[in-house]
Amino acid sequence: MECELNRVEKRHFHGTHRARTPGETAKVARPLMKTIGAGPVKEITGNDRVQIPCCIASRRRVPRGGTGVHPGMGVDLPLASVSAMMAAIERFSGEYHGDRMEFSSYEELGVARAVDPGTLILPRPLERGEKLHWTPGADIMNCEQVMVPSNAVFFPYDTLGMTMPLFQSDPSGLASGNVREEAILHGLLELLERDAMSRAERKRDMGKRLAIDTEGLARSLLDRFAAAGIAIHLWLLGGKTRVPVVAAAADDQVAKDPSLLMMGSGCHPDPEIAAARALTEVAFSRAAYLLEGTSSSHREMLLARAGYERMKRINREWFADAPEVKVSSLPDVSSQWIDEDISLILDDLRSRVDRVCVVDLQRTPVPVVRVVAPGLEVSHLHKDRVARRQG
Repeated sequence: MECELNRVEKRHFHGTHRARTPGETAKVARPLMKTIGAGPVKEITGNDRVQIPCCIASRRRVPRGGTGVHPGMGVDLPLASVSAMMAAIERFSGEYHGDRMEFSSYEELGVARAVDPGTLILPRPLERGEKLHWTPGADIMNCEQVMVPSNAVFFPYDTLGMTMPLFQSDPSGLASGNVREEAILHGLLELLERDAMSRAERKRDMGKRLAIDTEGLARSLLDRFAAAGIAIHLWLLGGKTRVPVVAAAADDQVAKDPSLLMMGSGCHPDPEIAAARALTEVAFSRAAYLLEGTSSSHREMLLARAGYERMKRINREWFADAPEVKVSSLPDVSSQWIDEDISLILDDLRSRVDRVCVVDLQRTPVPVVRVVAPGLEVSHLHKDRVARRQG
């Protein structure tokens, strides 16, 4: 497992930072759709009056507990389309494909060789000597080989009838890229986003309101929501690094449908792109919900019973008054190099976590990794996994 990062220059900066253009990425990804059992990318932009580009890619065969419909989001249609293809490849690659796993206890492996499962914020106590599945990875913070609990690597994780799961598996930190370093960066950004969202929800404090006072992608997206009668509440969340995490809540003041009180979040070294990511995630959530057959009737029933105004009160922190910060005042900490962005995050995390682990899961010509940063909070996805040391 490699712990050294290659020098990777960015070549695309519109709405995201990538080592290749969306067209170049699509030329690699599109032929792989058949290989991974996915059909053609479907555009779903037209389902919603906001008209922000959204796509989905669907796979026919997925393991129990896995996901067969993959989102494609972006500031334009080429980005949304390639995003859906890369998401499908990412999820296919993150599934268990007979990979070698070691079956041992943490005590047998030893503290120097393995991630302490307790640092993954478990919902249950780990028995001393309890045997688990382990997958080899690389700690890129300390540049050493390390064994990672397989429960934190594969999604969905299957115990193979040999042990008890540590927690419900999820795809956080699973990322694809044009090159390995690009995948690592985007896996890291997702973990920072989940950590910030977990802390904000736990504290019921969304941080500062974010005002978009620049003419760019974020402003263009906001204007589309405004033209459709949808009020957007943008927040700059408190984070553990200099990389901004932005959250967005959409209040559809035309439909006044509690099901359309959608939230999204984004994390990126460039604050404009972080905001754009949060907004495109909201747009996708709306389009996917409005797509026939993707909504949950049980969820609809509960939300309808609660009602629009009550749902806003339940989620009142998203709509509360708070001090405001202008996006133009936030530093852009991105660089021209993907590896430099990774190094900045690692430097900022050194006082917060002991390890940042990367497991390579490449199954196709597209690199895919799982990034695991023990100690970062996860309760945004798992309410039963709350950090003991809360800050």
